[in-house]
Amino acid sequence: MIVNAIQPFGDTTSTYRFNPGYPVFNRIQIKTSSGAIIADIDDYHILQKLLSNFDPDFESNAQLTGDYRMDDELEDIDADQLTGGGVSIQHNILAGLFSQDHYLPVGMFSGSAGHSFETTLSLNDPKMCMSSTTGSTPTEDLKYKLTNCNMQIEVVQLPESVNQKLNSQLMSGEKISIPMVNYRSHKSYIPASSQAVDITLSESAHDLDSVMTVLLPNGVPANRAVGQTYGKEENTRFYGGGVNAAVKDWQFNYADRYFPVQKIELKTKDQRLALMHAVKNLDLTGKPAIVNQVNRWKDQFCIVQSFKTSKEDDLLNGLNSSSSGSPLILQLSLKEAAGVAYRVVSFVKQNQTLNVFKGGATSLTDGSVENF
Repeated sequence: MIVNAIQPFGDTTSTYRFNPGYPVFNRIQIKTSSGAIIADIDDYHILQKLLSNFDPDFESNAQLTGDYRMDDELEDIDADQLTGGGVSIQHNILAGLFSQDHYLPVGMFSGSAGHSFETTLSLNDPKMCMSSTTGSTPTEDLKYKLTNCNMQIEVVQLPESVNQKLNSQLMSGEKISIPMVNYRSHKSYIPASSQAVDITLSESAHDLDSVMTVLLPNGVPANRAVGQTYGKEENTRFYGGGVNAAVKDWQFNYADRYFPVQKIELKTKDQRLALMHAVKNLDLTGKPAIVNQVNRWKDQFCIVQSFKTSKEDDLLNGLNSSSSGSPLILQLSLKEAAGVAYRVVSFVKQNQTLNVFKGGATSLTDGSVENF
């Protein structure tokens, strides 16, 4: 797609900059031809930044995605083009259906609707994804537009023997099962003057893989300083690792179990224990995620907890949060009482299976099934 920043009428001098990765979408919803919703992720732009922070390939993809955080000389590389011809950006869809390694037999999803999937991307509020970079006072007239949007997919042809087997399964009343990953966002708040909270995450999942939690300002003013550092914009800065809402300790609780077994305690200004815990839980040891860089983690602080009992992905080795009906509780305390209210956004990652039946009917079940 091509992203253009729109200058106010009569303004020919103002320039603009987008947050790293051009987070112009704040929600994604994917439906099958039968009308089943198989993905609905709110706060999508926050998930985009979270995943990019732990992506070992972020630097090699910077020219495609527009994430220039590793090269300070490139942070304004697109500023002159944004109000002119615009900037071409590639966005990789984060919904699990399109980021798994199994083939999608799109023809078998196509039922009476005449199509296989319907993907809806909702546009983000301009003040959440861009800012003014010139002028003595930032303008409230932040606007942008997207043009030349197209979706690039790789089409493959399966051997005829495989197609016959799949058709035979469907015609005999059986199903085709495709494992997929799904994310769901949960929102809560830390009230002003509070220092300790219990955040409840009610998620019924047979295979709950992990949870990633961030602290954000509860509101972003329309007028923001133009001198903000690229990659640390106020609208997507994650709190908890610096002075604001500095996290003291945390622990997850499910029924009579605790994750980790003992609290993660951050008693000093050094928040690297939290980074080490996150890197280990995401199995990124030895892989250069962007938050491993000096001074990056402090402003991109997040709480990560994996519930997997082993590294194998072909086993149901996550947390079965549907077994007892108990909620998952994040026990969180701050080093000082919060001066203002903070928003807490948690993304629960779970493994599911998308089933396809005769005529394109679909169902979504919890847990992963290796069938196709």
